[in-house]
Amino acid sequence: MPRPSIAWPARSLAVLGIVAVTAGAVGTPATANPLKSADVTVTVEAPRNILPTGGWSSVSAVVRNVGALPARGARVRLTLPAPFQASELSTSSDWDCEFVAPAGADCVYLRELAPHAEAYPVRLAVGLYGGTVGQPLTGRATVSTPREGNTGNNTDEQVFTIVGEGLIQGVFWHDVNADGVRGTGEPIVDPTQYSVRSVDDEDSYGWSNSFGPYRIQVPAKRYYVEVQVSKSKWRFTRPNVGSDATDSDLVPYSETTYYQYGRFGPFTVDVNRPTVIDVGLVSAS
Repeated sequence: MPRPSIAWPARSLAVLGIVAVTAGAVGTPATANPLKSADVTVTVEAPRNILPTGGWSSVSAVVRNVGALPARGARVRLTLPAPFQASELSTSSDWDCEFVAPAGADCVYLRELAPHAEAYPVRLAVGLYGGTVGQPLTGRATVSTPREGNTGNNTDEQVFTIVGEGLIQGVFWHDVNADGVRGTGEPIVDPTQYSVRSVDDEDSYGWSNSFGPYRIQVPAKRYYVEVQVSKSKWRFTRPNVGSDATDSDLVPYSETTYYQYGRFGPFTVDVNRPTVIDVGLVSAS
């Protein structure tokens, strides 16, 4: 089992040079025999990979031993290009790591990695400080051992895309006559739980118990909006029965004993105009 996780501020590592890794110590023998050698792989994981300038992500290199023999001296390098900058490098004490500016890590595994085992991830917290909309940026990880039997699975990449930002806005209102259209004098109400979930990566936004009108700035990509309401107080009104300016947009799709759930999407946020999503609610009493 990996020892407890530790975290080092990236700048501190850069200054102190905590780890000194000798490149010549990890060269792969040209005559490595796969039957007698290690077989390690690496995967780059970045749940948030569609980002605006000023956005952030957590990027990990995950090393696994897929061979039949223990792996000794595994070394992983994780590198992201400028304009990424790392604010923190974190992993377990099983790794001896050196920060590589502006957004990289060079780490040696201090223990033996058992067959079919997975090492604790090497993780960078990064911010995106520059770039242009539409520009692809590629993060890369490589892994090696002193006796590596298969070099065909020692590299992995993750492509990041830079996008602009846009607005999602709307209002929650009490549809007093339950006709699906917001009429004059029908009041705004407080929602229970509102979430915005990205379709193409694992980004999400939201809040609970916010005031009726809302406005949220998000990266311009594809999303679903989901709302949860307490059935003891509210039910969703009929959706899409009038104009976009006056009707309710959420479609009920599921419910439990206590809650009803509504959804809108998928839709794409436009940097040039807000996406308006209104929610009409009918009183349960």
